[in-house]
Amino acid sequence: MKLRPGPSSLAGLILLLALGVRWAPLGAQERPGDDFGRWERTLRRCSVVTPSGAGPVPPPASCRLLRLDQQMEGLLSVRFLQPGGDSSFLDRQLVFAGVLAEGSPAMACERSRCEPRWPVQLRISAVGQAGFGDGEAALGLTRAELASGQCLLDDRAFRCEATGPDGRQWRVDAAP
Repeated sequence: MKLRPGPSSLAGLILLLALGVRWAPLGAQERPGDDFGRWERTLRRCSVVTPSGAGPVPPPASCRLLRLDQQMEGLLSVRFLQPGGDSSFLDRQLVFAGVLAEGSPAMACERSRCEPRWPVQLRISAVGQAGFGDGEAALGLTRAELASGQCLLDDRAFRCEATGPDGRQWRVDAAP
């Protein structure tokens, strides 16, 4: 049976993925705890370019941490974080969510701890952001929207690029 979600249910699913909510896969393989989890790494270099709504593209921001969340085998979110400092209790983050491209291996997970199998290619279906872009006026409020693009990740570089339906673009170029 193939499910064909409408725009509202697809947007809801994408929002769940973008926010990193874990949920039990329906009809998926019976491997409790072995197909989902998290991997993260600090970054020595990171450039985040987000749309500013109207007007010129703002200068690149930076980030310090890359986090990969695998909700179930084949679904992945790639999160670039700038942890909140002393004056802020919230992280700035940009999240790319989608499905692994054909032939791209899922992360190997055990007890919710995962290890990527490089290279990883992700087909992006949504972008979520909190604190990056738009003058950071939405302090901590996550905005998620449909987008298309890809992330190419290996053990030396992490690159994600996506475009929304209105032409807005998000780009990240980072290295461990």
